[in-house]
Amino acid sequence: MADDQTFWRRALEEALIERGHAVVAAASGDKAWQLLGTEPDIDVLITDWVMPGTSGVDLCRRIREQPRERYLPILLMTARTDPQDLIAGLDAGADAFLRKPFDEPELLAQLRVSERILALENRLAARINDLEFAQARLARDLSHAAEVQRACMPSVAPDVQGASFAWYAETCAHLGGDLFNVLPINGDHVALYALDVSGHGTPAALYSVSLSHVLHADPDRGGLLRRPDGALTPPAELAAELNRRFPLMERSGHYFSLLYGVLELSTRRFEYVRAGHPHPIVLTGTDARVHHSGDGGIPIGATPDAHYRDETLVLGSDESLLLLTDGVFETRDESDTEFGIERTLASLAGGAAVDAQTCVDALRQALEEFRKNEPTRDDITFVCARLD
Repeated sequence: MADDQTFWRRALEEALIERGHAVVAAASGDKAWQLLGTEPDIDVLITDWVMPGTSGVDLCRRIREQPRERYLPILLMTARTDPQDLIAGLDAGADAFLRKPFDEPELLAQLRVSERILALENRLAARINDLEFAQARLARDLSHAAEVQRACMPSVAPDVQGASFAWYAETCAHLGGDLFNVLPINGDHVALYALDVSGHGTPAALYSVSLSHVLHADPDRGGLLRRPDGALTPPAELAAELNRRFPLMERSGHYFSLLYGVLELSTRRFEYVRAGHPHPIVLTGTDARVHHSGDGGIPIGATPDAHYRDETLVLGSDESLLLLTDGVFETRDESDTEFGIERTLASLAGGAAVDAQTCVDALRQALEEFRKNEPTRDDITFVCARLD
């Protein structure tokens, strides 16, 4: 409490102490300001309006201009009754007024209001602490889940004689629905796939992790890339089996697009299936083109009677292969313009097929320059294969 008049200061102090309050008294606004800076446990300020030096209104204004960890209720004592004066006090930061000379029941009632404000603030602070703790725990869980998801995808390119591989993957959240892999099957065959589960975040990521467990080459572990007799599973047959095993649309509303194929190194032949997924892109030393073939079927899980068929392309001696998800085309800039297929092809032309990593770096840089500071709105994945 602050009051330059000894009589009123002592009278107010006695009334407050009698009611069980601890009181820190100041004989001026300047002293009150000093005490507020050194006494962190002060809960409420009661100040006279007229004091030499820093007035009560000036003290209110100074307090409100400074950041505080806790809100400080301010009761302004005054004999003034002019509405304009009272408005000025409220605008300066006072919460309520006490008439001077003060009436003890009114004083105690105003203090109870201040106590309710402080109790509400304490409850909100406790709630915020609980939410921050839960958020931190969720962030840790998502980080661990992201590590599990990353473990389902390769971290380094496989060492394959006569071929090189590179890729780039970015999620729009902690977890994503894109999945890819490069899996050497034997000395002459490498399986490649890129898939995109509908939606974003945790639900899509859970489906992608489940898919990763069946998209590997060991049939003894439930993998679909090989038949039980060891023969390679034809791509269309694999897509049909995935559609049977993952009726996602019926259960959850989710589905996924897929481009899966087997690259035969000796013949440069890529046999693949496309289920509602973007076409593969073929790169030469001077340009890039989309390899169109058929309608590509519909996404996995959209309907139980979906039909898929094998497609084939043969890479020329100077050509590379690129698989990607539609997040590349749908990347947007500040004006909400999509990156699109034409920009994708342009970024890959002009020598991007010299090696797999050059191809990936060229497309990644083009995307970053296009979107600038815009956030990623969809997962982005692309994988390049280059044959010597």
